Amino acid sequence: MRHAKSSWKYPDLSDHERPLKKRGRKASVKIAKELIRLEWIPNKLFSSDSARTKETWAKMNKYFKDIEVEYSRKFYHSKPKKIMKNIPDELNYETIMILGHNPGCADFLEHLCGEWHRMPTAATALLTIKDNSKSWKESGNWNLEELLLPRDL
Repeated sequence: MRHAKSSWKYPDLSDHERPLKKRGRKASVKIAKELIRLEWIPNKLFSSDSARTKETWAKMNKYFKDIEVEYSRKFYHSKPKKIMKNIPDELNYETIMILGHNPGCADFLEHLCGEWHRMPTAATALLTIKDNSKSWKESGNWNLEELLLPRDL
């Protein structure tokens, strides 16, 4: 998932500190409600530690329970290799969510499913691993089941 729409209203804030716009807060809630409707609820979140990713998750997490969260600067504007390096090879979770920034989100999605997709703010890709996959980190080992966009909800 890419973070929701952020604000440029406060020029004194660093990029890392920028909050969400009102539209971004609403989009976060739309995505959370759709994930619940689809029964696609994460057990674990790996997220950038930026203000806008934390605020995106804070709005969403009001609708979830008992989600394990890991915020890290390592996911801030990271490329696919760095994202993969910072997530364990063995995951003991049914569903994980990675919350970050572009272009890393779009590039990571392309690495996982082998095709490029536009990732506007709050876009959320729902993926399933292919049956014959030996490692979740190998390129092209995932099927894109759905790409949720707030404007379509």
